[in-house]
This record gives sequence, C-alpha cells and structure tokens, in this order.
Amino acid sequence: MKRNISVGILFVMVGLLMTSCGLPMSSDQDLAGTQVALAVQQTSLAMEQTMAAQNNQNQPSEPEIVEEAVQATYTPYPTYTSQPVQEETVVEETEAPPEEETVSFEDWLDDVDILLYDEMYGMGESVIIEHAIDGLGLGSNTKNVGGAMGDFLSNMNSATEWDLIIVAAESRDAISGEYFDVITDQIDRGSSIIFEIWYIDDIAQGRIQPVMQRCGISFHRDWWRDWNSDLNEYLVYLLEPSDPMFSQPNTMSMLIPSASYLWLGDVGDMVELNAGSDALLLAGTQAKTYDAYGSIAECMDGRMVWQTFSTHDYKYDDMINLWQNYVYNTLLARYDYLMD
Repeated sequence: MKRNISVGILFVMVGLLMTSCGLPMSSDQDLAGTQVALAVQQTSLAMEQTMAAQNNQNQPSEPEIVEEAVQATYTPYPTYTSQPVQEETVVEETEAPPEEETVSFEDWLDDVDILLYDEMYGMGESVIIEHAIDGLGLGSNTKNVGGAMGDFLSNMNSATEWDLIIVAAESRDAISGEYFDVITDQIDRGSSIIFEIWYIDDIAQGRIQPVMQRCGISFHRDWWRDWNSDLNEYLVYLLEPSDPMFSQPNTMSMLIPSASYLWLGDVGDMVELNAGSDALLLAGTQAKTYDAYGSIAECMDGRMVWQTFSTHDYKYDDMINLWQNYVYNTLLARYDYLMD
C-alpha cells in the first residue's frame, strides 16, 4: 500500500511541474513529456530503493532466520549422566599351605635322644638295659654315661632335648638331692623318665618327694631279704596284665626271682597310690591289691615309670623283655605328647 501512495504522490508532482512550466502541446511538448517520464522513472526507482532498504532493516537477516529455524526444530539429546563403574572383585585363589605330614612313630624313633645312667655298667655284671636298648635298634640313639654322676648331671643340664632319661640306680650309689631338681625340669620339658630305685625309704622326705607327688604315688613300705629267705616271697605279680607295658613289644607274665639273685638286705620298696591319683600300679608283691604294695608304677600318661626293685635279682630274659617294654612305651608316650 505504501508503494501505491508513493506513485500517486509522484503523478501529482509531475502534474504540478507541467502546469507550472506552462509548456505548449507540441514536439517540445513530447520532449518535455519524455523528460518528465524519465524524471518520474528515476524518482520511482529511488523511492523503491529507499523502501527496499527500509524493508531490509525491518526484517531479520538471513543467518538469524536460519539460526531460529535450526533452534525451532532442534530437539536436544538427553543429558548423559556417567554411572559409577563397578569394580569387579577379583578373588585371588591362594593355595592352602601344605599340610604337615605326621611322622610315624617308627620313623620318629630314628631320631630320638636317650640319656642312660646305669650304675651297673662296667661292674662285671650283665648289661641288661644296654642289651634291651640294642635289641630295639636304639643303641646309636643312646648317650650312656654309665655310673658317672657328674656326666649324668651335665648332660641333663645341656641343650639337648632328651626324649627319654633312664635312672638305673642299682649298685647302691644314691642319686638324690639336686638330681631330682634337674629331673623335674626335664619332666616340665616333656621328657619321659624311667626310674629303677630301691632306696626310696631313705630319701622319701627329700627332693624326690615333689617328683613322686607329681606322679601320684608315695612310699608305702620297705622290702628286705635275708640270705635264707623263700624266693616265693619275692614274686612280682602283674596287676594289669593287659597293659601295653606287659604286651608291647613283648608279652610278659609274673616276674620270678633268679636263683643267682644279686642283693641281700634292703632289696627294694613298695609304693602306694595317693588319694585321687591318676597313677596306675602295674605290678606288686600282693596279687590282689591295686592301691598299695606296688613295685611297678606308671603315671603322667605313660611318660613316667617307677621300678622299685633291682633288675639283676630277676631272670635275665624276663628283664630284657621288660626293659624293652619300658623303653618302647615311654617313648611312645613321649611321641604322643609331642604330637598333641
């Protein structure tokens, strides 16, 4: 509409121009008309250019239209939220430590350490204990100090962990006093102990007493023999014949004195059980008495054995077998103690 108004204004201006000029209607009039037409054309062109410029100012530029169009049709993607990464738990397979193989008793015997104090060694009599140990194949495992008390004491006080200590006090020398203190230390270490002792009555109130108390036995009475005594009075009856001490490795029966017995006078002692004791009287001088008149006692789960008579007063073969049973079973008790 703006364009129509502008053309109308243009014709009015041309008419006014022609009227004011008062040109005659001739060839000159044609020339003048041509000039007017050119002027009108130029004026119209100028006005169109002006209007076009104004229209361009009122309309957004082409890049902005593209931007708006793009924005109008753009659908934003949903916002990505990173998820926490779950670390995979890797369970490392660890090998279980190999189980320690339990050494059999027979294999363990190859490395045992035995300390032997034997007063009869070198006295000219048969070495019954040594022969018994050799028969078990344990001679090379044995430290034999004979009747040397000083060597016996120093070996007990050494760093060696003795599996078995044998105190065979038969020749009437007297192991006593501090020896029993050291033996107590060996018991605390778990060593097995075998006593052959005939003189408990002489030292019952001394340092031997704590050892006997730990075993659960006490001195009961003394045992004597005159030169004309009846040997049947010196039989040793098995109170527990089924005990391994009388069946492993050798089968035993009643002990009978040797006709060539060695000792007269004080030949031994008898022991009794303390109240509530766990000790066991394995053999004694009375066939039916189980808590007194004992001559062989066992205690501390078999780790300690007491023999209260002299080895050389009884038959040789029986005593070889009995000492082998002593050694074997006290070592077995030591083995069980170590394996627990």
